[in-house]
Amino acid sequence: MTTVPAPKESSAKITAEQPTIHSVQPVNARSRTPVYLGTRRFLGRRDLVVSFYTQKCQFKCSYCALPMASANEPVSVDDLNAQIDYVFQSKRENLSRFQQLSFGNEGSVLDRRRFHRESLHRLLDHTNSMEDLSVLSLETRPEYVRQATLADVIARTNADVVEVTVGFETQDDHLRQVILQKNISRRVMEDRIKLLGELGVRLTSYVLVKPGPGMTEDAGVREAVATVEYLADLCNDAGVVFTAYLNPTYVAKGSLLEQSSELGLYTPPKIQSVFRVLVASQRQGIPTYVGLWSEDLAGPNGDYRGYDDFDPGLRSAILEFNRTGDFNHLASFVDELA
Repeated sequence: MTTVPAPKESSAKITAEQPTIHSVQPVNARSRTPVYLGTRRFLGRRDLVVSFYTQKCQFKCSYCALPMASANEPVSVDDLNAQIDYVFQSKRENLSRFQQLSFGNEGSVLDRRRFHRESLHRLLDHTNSMEDLSVLSLETRPEYVRQATLADVIARTNADVVEVTVGFETQDDHLRQVILQKNISRRVMEDRIKLLGELGVRLTSYVLVKPGPGMTEDAGVREAVATVEYLADLCNDAGVVFTAYLNPTYVAKGSLLEQSSELGLYTPPKIQSVFRVLVASQRQGIPTYVGLWSEDLAGPNGDYRGYDDFDPGLRSAILEFNRTGDFNHLASFVDELA
């Protein structure tokens, strides 16, 4: 659930909250344009967001239906390069306006089998035409974060900051490994955060709100807050700048989670619960973004909007906070909900 990001989230969750989709092609088509290309304001920065069309992720997370938008077979260097050229050609008039570039695919842009190293270099060379680029954000799984790879990225871009965006989702090992089937261990995540500190690379991590079947709203809030605190502590110890990216879990059509929902074992979190996690994160001084788009994959009543007490005013206020990073947009909700 990403770009990358972001909407992949990822998972290409890095999609924008008000999407501008330039090209979506059938999964069996030979694609020379990205799955997604859009723009957003990310905590005050103008962000160009891309999700590239590549071979689908080999991991089968239980809540994710994004592989249905990706290729069954490898995408060639030529086709991937064409996607990259398309992005920079179509946005050439406005490249100087963006302070951030967030890009991903279904899986990891640091996975050489799915995102060719030649293509990564081509993209990084293109970023040098973005005169105001301050943050380059790459969506990846942690096992692909390697010293030589990141050093290469840093050397090839003029961005002030390089950041990796990782879908760690939850600090609860059973939820992450068994229920969500993420196949990401604490040890790997902790080792990679130490490496990020050594290289001066930032971390954004997706955190799922209410990730487990049978969870109450309060339990979902507590788990998400615990995850944010766990990652923030690791990053603080390693000297890594950390941003939490909250994603309310949604029931994607075609995902394994949909089967749990049909059996009455799972309900999505309420937007009020997501807000409570955001308040807790803000009180600890942790930069936080909230992903409120279900990537057009949620079925009826499959996300936070399906409740009778859904508050569109709160959603609008959170979106404005996402754009500006100014919590004053949400101050009027704190006494009532937090």
